[in-house]
Amino acid sequence: MDFQNHFEPEYEWLKGKKTVFSAIKAKAKAASIIYIASDPDREGEIIAKHCYDELIKLKKPIFRLRLKEISKEEVNHQIQLKAGLDLAAIESQIARRVVDRIFGFEVSPDLWKQLKISSLSAGRVQSTVLHWICARELEIQNFSKEIYYQLKLGGSVSGMDVVLDHQTKDKLDSKSIQSLLSEIEILPEPTRLKDISLSQIKKKNIKRNPPLAFSTASLQETSFRVLGFDSKKTMKLAQMLFEGKRIGSGERVGLITYMRTDSTRVSDGKRALGEKYLKANFPGLVSAGRVTPKKQKKFSQDAHEALIPTNPAFTPDSVASYLSLDERKLYQLIWERFLVSLMKPELGEETVYEFQKGNQIFLYKNEFITDPGFKGFGKSEKKKIQKRLDWKIGDLFLYESYSVEEKQTEPPVRYTQGKLVQKMEDTGVGRPSTYGTILETLKTRKYIVEYHKSIGPTALGMKVNDYLFLNFHDMIGESFTKDLEEKLDQVTKDKESRITLIQNFYEGLVRILRSPRKKTSSALPGSPKNEKEGSAKVSPNLKLVAGAKSKSPSGPIESNLSQANICPTCKEGVVKTKLGKKGKTIYFCSRYPHCDYITYET
Repeated sequence: MDFQNHFEPEYEWLKGKKTVFSAIKAKAKAASIIYIASDPDREGEIIAKHCYDELIKLKKPIFRLRLKEISKEEVNHQIQLKAGLDLAAIESQIARRVVDRIFGFEVSPDLWKQLKISSLSAGRVQSTVLHWICARELEIQNFSKEIYYQLKLGGSVSGMDVVLDHQTKDKLDSKSIQSLLSEIEILPEPTRLKDISLSQIKKKNIKRNPPLAFSTASLQETSFRVLGFDSKKTMKLAQMLFEGKRIGSGERVGLITYMRTDSTRVSDGKRALGEKYLKANFPGLVSAGRVTPKKQKKFSQDAHEALIPTNPAFTPDSVASYLSLDERKLYQLIWERFLVSLMKPELGEETVYEFQKGNQIFLYKNEFITDPGFKGFGKSEKKKIQKRLDWKIGDLFLYESYSVEEKQTEPPVRYTQGKLVQKMEDTGVGRPSTYGTILETLKTRKYIVEYHKSIGPTALGMKVNDYLFLNFHDMIGESFTKDLEEKLDQVTKDKESRITLIQNFYEGLVRILRSPRKKTSSALPGSPKNEKEGSAKVSPNLKLVAGAKSKSPSGPIESNLSQANICPTCKEGVVKTKLGKKGKTIYFCSRYPHCDYITYET
C-alpha cells in the first residue's frame, strides 16, 4: 500500500491463482464476447475489476453480469443489459480493504509492544464483536441473584377452575409476601377468602404478522437455532443452493437467490410466483394485504432482495433426490420461510379480567384465536382448547387455595453464533459476506471459545479487549463502526471520496497511536501464568476469565480484582469460571486442588 500516493493499494497474485486465471484467459481468447459474472456485491465488483484489467488486453467486448439468481431468465436479462463495471462500488470496496489493512498494520504492532505477546493481531470489526462478548461475560460475572415471590390464587369463576396471578410493579421479598397474605386475609388463619369480585374487563385485538423472508443474518440465526448449523456451514450450503443443481436431464437451476443480503424485501415477480403457488396449494392462507418491511437503516446491499427460492414450484420434496441431507434441510427452511412471509397474520382477541380485593389486583388472561393464519401452515399440532368467556363485572371468584412461587432473576446468557450475527445486522456492524468469517477469525486467534453453542472469551481475549477498548474505543466502538459502514455506502453511491474517507480514518488512528497509552493490569485472573509469550493456550474445559468488572456493560473494562472475587473458602485464591457440560457456569477457586471451593450456577 502506497501511503504517499493516496493510499493506493498494490495487488499480488495469491499462490496458485495465476495458474487458475491462465485457464480463464485461454477460454476468453476463443470467445468473441467476454462476460464477467462474479458475485453481485462490492466484493464481487472488485474481483470483476481485477479480471477486467487482465482480459482487456485481449481487445474484445467485455460486459459485467450481476446475477441475483442463477436461472435462464436472469442470465438472459443480464446479457441484454450489456452492463459495465460499477466504479463507485469498486471505490467503496477498496476503501474498506485499505481501512482494515491500515488498522491491522498499525494496531497489531502496538498490541505486541504493549502486551508483550508478539503473535497478537487486531481487526477493526472483529474487535467490536470481541468487545460485545467480553462485556457480556463481565455482566454474567457481576450478576447478583435476586430472590422474589409470586402469589397465585386458585379457585373458580362461574363454575370454571382458574388461577389468578397477583399484579405488582415491584418484586416481593419474603417479608412483603407475608404482609400481602395478611392484608387479603389469608393469614394468620387459613380461611375461605371472600369478596374478590371481577372489577374490570380489558380487551385487545391480536394480530401477529408472519416473519419476513430471510436476510443473510436472519437465515444464519435461524439455521443455527433450528438446524444447529454454524454460520460457516450455513453459508457454504447456501452457496451450493445458489449455484444450483442439474434437475433431471435439464439445465442447471439455481434454487435460491443471492445469499448475501441485508434486505427482507421481495420483488413483485417473486411475490407473484409465491402467491400463485399458495393459491394452488394453500388457498385459505394467502394474505390479502402485504406486510411492508420496516425501512432499513442501511446499506447498499439492500439493493438485493431477500434470500428466497427462485421458484417455489421447486418444492423440497421434488428436488430432494438432487440435494444432500443438509442441503435439503436448509432449502426447506428457506422455502417455507418465503411462503410463510406471504401468508395471512394470526388474528384473535385477548381479554384480561381484573379481580380486586382491597387495594390488591389479581389477573386472569384469556386468549381466543379467530384465525390461525400462517400458523396453520405445515405440520398440524395439537390445538389448544379455546373458548370465549361470558364473565361479567361483579362475578365472584370463589377462593380455594393459594400458592407462593419462589423465583429468582436470571443472569444474561452468553451469545450464540446466531445471536451475534443478528446483532451485527441490527447494529450495522460488519457485512453479510463477513458475518461468519468474523467469528472464525476470533476463534483462530484464540480470543473466544465456543462450547455447547455458548460463546465466551478466553483470558487472552479479555486481555486484548481490555487494552483495545481502553485505547482504541473511538475506532472500534459500535457507533463508530456503524458510521464507517454508512460512509462506505456513501462512497458506493458516489457521494463521498474514497481518498477522503481513508485519510480521515488514518489521521484519527495516528492521533491515538501518538497519545499516551492507558495501561491495563499485567495479567487477568485465569490467564496462563507460565506460558511462553504468544502461546495463548485455551484449555480443553473452556475456562473463561473471572474477576473482572466494568463500569457498565458498554463502558471501558477494568481488570482490577475486587473483594467479591476473593475465594470465600481459603481467602487466598480468586474465583474463576468455566462452562459446564450442560452450559451452566461453574465457579471454582484458582488454587484448586489445594482449595476445594466450587459452586454451580442455579
